[in-house]
Amino acid sequence: MILSRFNPGSDLLTSEHSIDRKDLDIISALDEIGAKASAKKLSETLGIPSRTVRYRLSRLRRNGILHPPQAIPHERKIGLGEVFVAMETSRKGTLLLRAVIESIAQFYWYSDSYGKYNGYIAQGVYPLASPSITTTLLRAMQDESLINDFHVFDIVDYEYKRADYDYFDIDSGWTWDWNEWYNQIEENLEKPRPIFSKMEQNTRILEFDSNDVLLLEQIVEDSEATQKRLADILGLSETLVNKKLHRLEKTGIIKGYRSVFSPFGNHGMIVLVLELEEPVERVLRSFYQLPFQLYIMMESKTRYCIRFSLSSKDHKMFLRGFDLIRPHVVSYFFQTLHSSHTTIPPIPFDMFDKTSGRWEFPMEASLEIIRNAVS
Repeated sequence: MILSRFNPGSDLLTSEHSIDRKDLDIISALDEIGAKASAKKLSETLGIPSRTVRYRLSRLRRNGILHPPQAIPHERKIGLGEVFVAMETSRKGTLLLRAVIESIAQFYWYSDSYGKYNGYIAQGVYPLASPSITTTLLRAMQDESLINDFHVFDIVDYEYKRADYDYFDIDSGWTWDWNEWYNQIEENLEKPRPIFSKMEQNTRILEFDSNDVLLLEQIVEDSEATQKRLADILGLSETLVNKKLHRLEKTGIIKGYRSVFSPFGNHGMIVLVLELEEPVERVLRSFYQLPFQLYIMMESKTRYCIRFSLSSKDHKMFLRGFDLIRPHVVSYFFQTLHSSHTTIPPIPFDMFDKTSGRWEFPMEASLEIIRNAVS
């Protein structure tokens, strides 16, 4: 689930919540070796005493910089698709659309957005058995003159690219040499490189039951829950919980766990939706070489959505590099995100029917919300 893992950060950390180089090294190590890494493992990796690591982790959490690890589910493997939607708000929708988005169970997150589509960006889920749900809802919004236009990006898989804090200075922010990136782009486009992305275009639905769904719900809510607590909630033995959890992780229903921390620097969130022509891998590699935290979502082998934070001083420099990539881009558009809102839990677990083993979406109720909004 992409969730508000994409929450745009905007403010510099205050002196009260200041960090230093060792803090950044710990955060970077958590990203690299795993969000659930022990203080002992971090100590061995960084060459810092375990006691120091534990103290710094505690302080980072206490100051609201480091948050509990977050499970990264791939819900498509249990029958749920995920969409990214850009909506062009109409004059009538300016006052009404936000309330509609917040009331429809499909959408779990949204943000004000400007770019090709001036209005809102929203993310939501839908049962794979009913792939037309999103388009049906958006066309109903068009029919009621809430939106003028829309774009749907169906996320079939996604990856998280960690930030490289070797290029981050506590006092001055990112110290990335953009000329280095321009050279990397030219090298990528000239020479074939090995395939590096692990994203899959055709994700098959795996076998699962209601206990798997309930276990996933608990892990999404609290990735640090003990197996004893999970066993008590599910009414299963710890051995069976351990077996089920291991299967969720091994099959990629849980893609992994990532650290969640407050953003550093005065950044704005940018969304880039693009369709590429060959050489796709060479172009994508150029984005992976940026030092910033990136989220790369795939709709097909040629269609991608990339989200990242960028300071205003770096916008022009990024666009210069994008100019080098553009000859290999069939189409694209940019959006900026300004304020994000989480409306409901990211996976609508209450919509899973234990009897049928299917996800049920309240389509008629959602259409009624749209109709009532303008009545």
